[in-house]
Amino acid sequence: MANDRLRALEEVEKEIAMILQCAGNIVLELSKDKHNASLLDRQLVQFQSSVSRVENELSGQIRYLTQ
Repeated sequence: MANDRLRALEEVEKEIAMILQCAGNIVLELSKDKHNASLLDRQLVQFQSSVSRVENELSGQIRYLTQ
């Protein structure tokens, strides 16, 4: 059980790295004179889904710890 929790937190860590990478890509693309709207859209969707997964997993971890 504890190993499962640790693995889940490792996955959260990977998702946070993905969030930072997507944010960096978005900022880099926005800094260009002509930015690629479809790339921005894809990065934004990835960013939002990663944030949602992190939020859900951390909420579950917090619920578990408060029980």
